[in-house]
Amino acid sequence: MNREPELTEIGSRLGGEAAEHIAQRAEDYCECERQRIELSNQARINALHVEGSRLIKLERQIEDRLRHAPPAGDSRGRKREAYFYWFTGIVLAIAAFFFSLIAFAPYRLGWFGDLYCLGVALVTPFSIEVFLDAWKSERLFKAIVTVVFVAALSGGTLLAAIRGDLLSQQVHEMAPAIVIEDEVPPTPPPQTSFYDSTHDSLRILMLLLALAIDLGAGVAIHRALLLGGSSREDFEKLSRELANIRERLAEIVFEITALNHAPGIFVARFWRDFYRSMLTQTVRQAATRLLGLALCLLLFGGGRASGQERLNLVIAVDLTASEAVKDLDGQSQFGKNIQGVTHLLASVPTNSKVTIIGITEKSFAQPYILLSATVSDYQGYFGERLAAARQQLIRAWQKRSAQLGPNARSSDVLGALLVASALFQEAPARQRKILVLYSDMRHVTTALNLESPAHISLDRVLTTVETQKLLTNLGGVEVFVLGADAAGANVSQWEYLKQFWTIYFKKAGATLAGYSILCEAPQLEP
Repeated sequence: MNREPELTEIGSRLGGEAAEHIAQRAEDYCECERQRIELSNQARINALHVEGSRLIKLERQIEDRLRHAPPAGDSRGRKREAYFYWFTGIVLAIAAFFFSLIAFAPYRLGWFGDLYCLGVALVTPFSIEVFLDAWKSERLFKAIVTVVFVAALSGGTLLAAIRGDLLSQQVHEMAPAIVIEDEVPPTPPPQTSFYDSTHDSLRILMLLLALAIDLGAGVAIHRALLLGGSSREDFEKLSRELANIRERLAEIVFEITALNHAPGIFVARFWRDFYRSMLTQTVRQAATRLLGLALCLLLFGGGRASGQERLNLVIAVDLTASEAVKDLDGQSQFGKNIQGVTHLLASVPTNSKVTIIGITEKSFAQPYILLSATVSDYQGYFGERLAAARQQLIRAWQKRSAQLGPNARSSDVLGALLVASALFQEAPARQRKILVLYSDMRHVTTALNLESPAHISLDRVLTTVETQKLLTNLGGVEVFVLGADAAGANVSQWEYLKQFWTIYFKKAGATLAGYSILCEAPQLEP
């Protein structure tokens, strides 16, 4: 047995496995280093988040102080505004005091009442100022000012209405134009009392004005204290401090982003350097061989071009029950066929299209595509890409063939040939076409039975094939029939069956390159 292809396969396999080993070790190192960088940066990222949170709070505090700080050169105007608020607040507090005196006057409480009125006049502005200072909310301040505005405006409106009613009452109560002394003056018509008509309006007016005065006094004092307390703030200093905080926040954001992306940056840089180093080393080692390679290409360019011709390989595997027969070694013919396909895939050249189909009782009606793959036309500097492609192809076949078995009830070999012809015709014209059949070639269908008859009439069978339109077009196809065992048949039957298929493939335009009981893989490369 010729073991040269197996030795060549071992070298290719070792080269592919070495390349995969190096790439896997590099990937493991890269992943470990990525995790180390990610874990190392986590502590710094957490510290930066804490610092950023603290600076954000400080930024808000400085923005609040800066909002109330006087701009440069405006301290005098701010003081005058504070004086105005102090004056307004004090006047309103005094007004509230006297209004309280008026309210308590009918009760005649004496100096106890005066003291109570003084407390009422002071507690409301004081409580409002403390309330605003405790909350320090711009929205709340605007809401209280709005209430003061609405109360004052409503009170002024009611006061204007009362003044109108008073003027109207005075007009109606004017004295008559003439009075005759010896006559009784006419009795004026009954009129509504002015006090009765304006009683409710006056009550609402006093309520609104009291609310406006108390709240206004508190707001005015709060503004006066705020302006007086913030007058010592340095606007320029606060502006510089705020700018420094924002600059530091930008630096923190930049550093956190860089630390988060550091693992990914390392991975990208690692693989860039890895592939660049491999390419550089390969180019250096190949530089001394460029001249010889160029000469070889010039001398053998024609043969090289023909060797790179695209290969269209179709493999048909018999899945019928007749393949379940076992040899003396206990291994079934089906298992040998599966191993034969594996060895064949291990020798697939570059630029190949591989299709594996199953031979069943409905090969043509329901084509069974077991595997379809395309091998790249680039084998790599040392053949590592081709070796890797072969390994992947073998693994895919082993995975799918593990679920197969000789379960088909009959064998539609001619239908499988029709499917193979269609696959060859779909491919480009300029290509090498190889058909490998792992089958006992015993076609058994209702239209034609090549298994049961003890003697096959070649003329009758060929006539039936042509009549049933079972003769396909396999022009330019190299056909290899492997695993054509003679189990259950004599030598005469096996020879007649071989003669039939020899004549059939010749009529189909194919070249029968091999017809063997064994499953030895053919030579795919020319």
